[in-house]
Amino acid sequence: QHSWKLVILNKAVIVCLFDFFSRYNDAVITPQQILGGNKVITAPERLAVTLRFLATGETYRSLSFQFRISRAAISYIIKEVCSAIAKHLGPHFLQVPSSSEEWLAIANAFQQKWQNPNCIGAIHGKHIVMQPPPNAGSYFYNYKHSHSVVLMAVAGPDYQCLYADVGTNGGISDGGVWNKCGLAGAIEDDSLSIPPPKLLPNGTEPLPFVLVGDDAFALKPYLMKPYPQHGLDIQKRIYNYRHSRARRISENLFGILANRWRVFKTIMQIPPETIEEVVMAALTLHNFLRSSISKDVYFPAGLIDSESEDGKLVPGLWRQDSASESFLSLQVPSTGHNAITEAKRVREGYSDYFVNEGAIEWQWERCS
Repeated sequence: QHSWKLVILNKAVIVCLFDFFSRYNDAVITPQQILGGNKVITAPERLAVTLRFLATGETYRSLSFQFRISRAAISYIIKEVCSAIAKHLGPHFLQVPSSSEEWLAIANAFQQKWQNPNCIGAIHGKHIVMQPPPNAGSYFYNYKHSHSVVLMAVAGPDYQCLYADVGTNGGISDGGVWNKCGLAGAIEDDSLSIPPPKLLPNGTEPLPFVLVGDDAFALKPYLMKPYPQHGLDIQKRIYNYRHSRARRISENLFGILANRWRVFKTIMQIPPETIEEVVMAALTLHNFLRSSISKDVYFPAGLIDSESEDGKLVPGLWRQDSASESFLSLQVPSTGHNAITEAKRVREGYSDYFVNEGAIEWQWERCS
C-alpha cells in the first residue's frame, strides 16, 4: 500500500513539475545532451529518476537497474536536477518574506489558526545523518557519534517552509548553528522588514513579533522558547501549552518531509554538497505541492496533527512511521541559559496575555 502511494505521488509530482518547467525549456533540467550507453538521457528521464530517489531513498545501484542509467550518470543527474528545481521553483515557492505586509499576513494566520499572535514562524533544526566523505576526519562528527550536516528551517502557519539553511557541519555546537544562520543576522540587523512591536488583540502592551522554538534554542527578544519543565505554576504551564501549539507546526513540517520524501528515512550516502541540493529541492517541492493540483495526494487526510473541538491533540499519521535514520534532533545545551532581561520580559508579556485577555476556553482543562 505504501509503495502504491509513492507511485501516485511520483506521477502527480511529474505532471505538476512539467507543467511548470514547460514555461521555460527542458534545458533547465537538461543543461546538455548526456549519453547513457546508446541513448540520450532525456529531461523526463532525468526528472523521473530524481523524483524516484527523493520519494524512495533508493540507492544509486537500485536506480541504475530500474532506469538503465549508469550510477555515475545518476550521481550528477540527481545533483543537477535538484539544483534546477531549487533555482527555478525556489524564487516562486521558497522565499523569506520581504515586506511588512507579508510578515503581518503570516502573523495573522498564526493568530487565526493557532491563537498565537505576533508569531512569524516556528523554527526547528535537525542533523541530517550521512556517510562521511573521505578524509573528513571529525569535521562532520556530532554529539550522537555519527556524521551530519544541519538543517535549520522556519515553518509557516500552513506547514510551509519560510526559510531553510542547510550545510553547517555537525561538528559545530547546536547553539552555534543558529548564530551562523543568515536569518539570525538579518533579524538582529533589522533588515527583514519585520514590523515593529504591536498590540496583541485586546491587549494593553505592544510586544515584538517572534519566532517560536524548543529548548535547543536560546531565549531572545525575537525567539521564544518554553519555560523549563520543573516547578511550573499554572501561568507558565499555559504559556508552554500555547507555545507548543505553534511550535508543533515545525515538527509536522519535518514529519511530512520524512513521510513524503523517504530519502530522509535513510542515512545519506551522498556528498555534503549534494545533500544541500537534495534538501533544498525537497523543501521547494513541499511548498510547491501544497498549492498545486496534487495537494490532496501530497497532504492526505490525517497525515498531520490536528485538534479536537476541546483542543485535544490528535496525532498525525506521520508519527506512526518508524524513526527517521537521517533526522537527528538538535542537542539541548546544558549551559548558556542566562537569557537577557529583555527576552525574559517579552516571554512574561506573552505569558500574562495568555492567561488574561488572550485566554482560550479549553486551555484551563488542558493545563490543569
